[in-house]
Amino acid sequence: MGSDSYVLSLLYKLAGYLLGVLSDSLTYRILKKIADWFRKCFKESRFIAIIKKDSRVDEIWDKSKTYKFLFQVIQLPAEIVRKLYIKRYQVFENSKMFKLIMLAADNLHIITALALFITLIIPHSFWYNIFGTLMAVGLLFLLYVRNATKKDKAFNLKYIGFYLAVFMLCILLAQIFSLFPALSLRFLVFHITCLIFAFVLVNSIENDDQLVTVIEIIFMGVTVIGLYAIYQAIKGVPVNPSQTDLAANPGMPGRVYSTMENPNNFGQVLMMMLPFYVAIFMGAKTFIKRFIVFGFAIPPLLALALTYSRSSWVGFAVAMFMFVVLTNWRLTPLFVLGGIAMIPVLPQTIYNRILTIFTGDSSVSYRSLIYATVEPMFEKYWFTGVGLGTDVFMNIVRNYPLHTGVVPPHSHNLYLQIWIETGLVGIVVFLGFVINTIKRAIKTVKGMADTGGNTDNSGNYVKYIIIGGISSLVGILTVGLAEYVWYYPRVMIIFWVVVGLLFAANKIAHEKQEQQCIEDRA
Repeated sequence: MGSDSYVLSLLYKLAGYLLGVLSDSLTYRILKKIADWFRKCFKESRFIAIIKKDSRVDEIWDKSKTYKFLFQVIQLPAEIVRKLYIKRYQVFENSKMFKLIMLAADNLHIITALALFITLIIPHSFWYNIFGTLMAVGLLFLLYVRNATKKDKAFNLKYIGFYLAVFMLCILLAQIFSLFPALSLRFLVFHITCLIFAFVLVNSIENDDQLVTVIEIIFMGVTVIGLYAIYQAIKGVPVNPSQTDLAANPGMPGRVYSTMENPNNFGQVLMMMLPFYVAIFMGAKTFIKRFIVFGFAIPPLLALALTYSRSSWVGFAVAMFMFVVLTNWRLTPLFVLGGIAMIPVLPQTIYNRILTIFTGDSSVSYRSLIYATVEPMFEKYWFTGVGLGTDVFMNIVRNYPLHTGVVPPHSHNLYLQIWIETGLVGIVVFLGFVINTIKRAIKTVKGMADTGGNTDNSGNYVKYIIIGGISSLVGILTVGLAEYVWYYPRVMIIFWVVVGLLFAANKIAHEKQEQQCIEDRA
């Protein structure tokens, strides 16, 4: 349909003409030289060379006795239930309740996506963190039922990897050796809840169709909360002086927050999910589907602007830059030029808000005061950490001079907070996990490109979803430089959902490559 459209033909011709004019412009030549300089730096960088180098850590981990023991421990309940199911087969098969449970287990990827849809749309005033935990436990139960009743099913732990396994151990040790174990307990539950969501996604999504279905259901929820945010903006949101420096942001309206606790939390969720809209848009082959996806993306995109969350804006820009680099790095000058060209047409309030990134306001100086408050505690506990959770953090930091005048709830930095809570080993393995995850995903994308990708539409989806997952992760980790993005549990859930989706897409891509190798040999 798209190829026969007269309007699209005109648009292609117009785009071709504009690109021709652009390629002859001084601005383009300057941007190209800058891009060439960065490419040269990356090519000659020893750091990048280390990142590119194949790591044997995961290979050793997959063959280790520790990995095999962990697999047996996780698989053991499923084996016990399987024996019970075989022994009492007739009883289970005649149970209407069991048939209903099996129906849910067979469609676990859809149930998981619907659970995340509900997680997104419940207003903050009605949300309790126990909801997320109950959903996670219910999904894990269905996963065990499915694996126990099907002989060919086994848990996939390959994508957990060495670094994530050690990070999980650090989380557990931060609970056990916490200076206030009772205060750390609920935060341990948060971490377990999030990791279960990621684990269920990896093990419930078996093919590209299921992967796309899960993402589409989730981003329907994101569109809903985006529409609600637009409704809030139209109705009017009171300006909150604790969230906005009125002197540095004159005339700025109240910041929308939709179903989340505050605008920054809402902006972080939108920032993480928007790259997946782009992934589905790029993977779609029909004009109609692209048009629908584009329409669904407009509300959350507008809502992101209306949050006035500068860190989320920066994170989204970094995510989109990463998406362009991984899709076609030659378009990076055009991307930068497009971003610059948008500045004059931005609403004045958004333009003023962007300027405060460089001129600073009270929130910037407040972060400096937080770092000054945290510094003496960090110097004392930098190796061991204080224990899991922001409650422990607050209990310890109140014993030091409070430069902020009040006890800060967290350090306003994801990496510093993880370091303070879990100690030196915790932050090292977390960074190792992040680098290794992104590195493996980029390697998968490169492998798909080197082999010509897949000729079917599903291959395009998987490729772009991996790129979307990388972009989302890089974007939120950029936000983490200025925000503790795990402070609000629903944002933390979405963070690990992104990781789960990235792992699932990576798994499917590898399975396709292995199948292709088998077919080539045959």
